[in-house]
Amino acid sequence: MSVSNPRAELGAFLRHRRGLVTPQTVGLPATTGRRVPGLRREELAIVSGVSPDHYQRIEQGRVNPSAQVLDAIATALGLDDTERAHLHALAADHRGPSAPRHERKHHNLRKADLSALIANFNGPAFALNHCRDVLAWNALGAELITDFGALAVQDRNMVWLMLTDPALQDLYPDWETGARAQVAMLRRASALNPGDSRIQQLVGRLSTHSDRFVQWWALREVREKTAGTKTLNHPRLGRLSLAFQVLHPSAALDVELFTYYPTDDTTADALRALSAT
Repeated sequence: MSVSNPRAELGAFLRHRRGLVTPQTVGLPATTGRRVPGLRREELAIVSGVSPDHYQRIEQGRVNPSAQVLDAIATALGLDDTERAHLHALAADHRGPSAPRHERKHHNLRKADLSALIANFNGPAFALNHCRDVLAWNALGAELITDFGALAVQDRNMVWLMLTDPALQDLYPDWETGARAQVAMLRRASALNPGDSRIQQLVGRLSTHSDRFVQWWALREVREKTAGTKTLNHPRLGRLSLAFQVLHPSAALDVELFTYYPTDDTTADALRALSAT
């Protein structure tokens, strides 16, 4: 399996998403004898205020749709902000709320500086690049998730670990939701970074090692993670309740710093115990 070019992926994304929307959802009458689930091309065109011929050309990758047309289609499909930005990114020549690709700041923060920065966080922390490779971590981050330093460099990737490491399946009570979200975040990165060799290599490797990856990649879901909470079943400390924030260094906007902190006294005591070891 490989990552499709953005224009081909745009058509595939639109076909998949309109297959998830029923006519009734967008105010059209239900009809019998439908051969495909969801909206037909001409139905989505009508709801979007686009001519059926123009919409067909968009789905076939034969025209460059305007930002206004993409927004109308996104609204008709009920896309959220992340999915809407993904649609704009796939269109290649037009961008949504995310920064234009040629203006994105890629990683130019020295690894030593990144490691030093993370080492000074009081709680568990680690840094990921746009491919979800783990670039740096502190001692608490390794204690919380896994010993990243003991892994081969090519295995230090959160998508890979979530889908192939049984220990992480035990660590996350809601493993399927978390693993599926990792795939969706990689899908988003593939649109923002077309032709990225690391993403191509990772997608190919995951496709041969994980049936779940193949299944979820085909769903074309996209996610962006900025903050939230999670529960972990730590092998030594038991159940931990944590909140996290994702920070972006101004010198490297494609780097995500994940910082964790406890949400209850039991977890706070457990993290203090980890710090003392």
